[in-house]
Amino acid sequence: MLPALLNNIGRLHQITTEVLEQSGGTFWFKGPWFTNMDMLVTSDPANVHYILTKNFPNFSKGPEFKKIFDFFGDGIFAAEDEAWESQRRTTKALMMHPRFQEFVATTSWNKVETGLIPILERVAKVGTEVDMQELFQRLAFDCSCITVVGHDPASLRMELPHLPHEKAFADVGEALEYRHILPQVIWKLQRWISSGQREKVEGSYEEY
Repeated sequence: MLPALLNNIGRLHQITTEVLEQSGGTFWFKGPWFTNMDMLVTSDPANVHYILTKNFPNFSKGPEFKKIFDFFGDGIFAAEDEAWESQRRTTKALMMHPRFQEFVATTSWNKVETGLIPILERVAKVGTEVDMQELFQRLAFDCSCITVVGHDPASLRMELPHLPHEKAFADVGEALEYRHILPQVIWKLQRWISSGQREKVEGSYEEY
């Protein structure tokens, strides 16, 4: 699987979808022995429901997950057992409320209509290149801020302004991805010498 993945690194989502289709919706990815890349990949809704809802206590995240994603603290993404169940009930009650769903839908569409579409129209008109990943990161960041704290940082503007807290948001995600892949000994060494992705996480956390 790894050679095929490397050969298709420019079309990662497509190759993953193709493998899922060929394997009936679920496959086991075995990464190199020195990485943390062994994982079960599934697109089967029944499996997702079973893991996240029906029998969640049987799928413990474990201490390694806690070490890698310590940035999340004891929040719902890292919590387990009763702590997770309690936060899940509260979060589900909020997210299933009709007013919240209407607010999220309205917020997301407004940001697409007033932020994303004008930029894409401008790019198409002048014939320049644009980093779509950056645009969608900014879209997600703005929508998240509006939903969670009620403030629009307006990072998705024509000039694509440099906002330290928006960059910190992206840097943390990148750093945690590296942690998930790199052997623990490497990122622990980076933490010890205050360099690499660990330093980026701490600096971004302070900025954010």
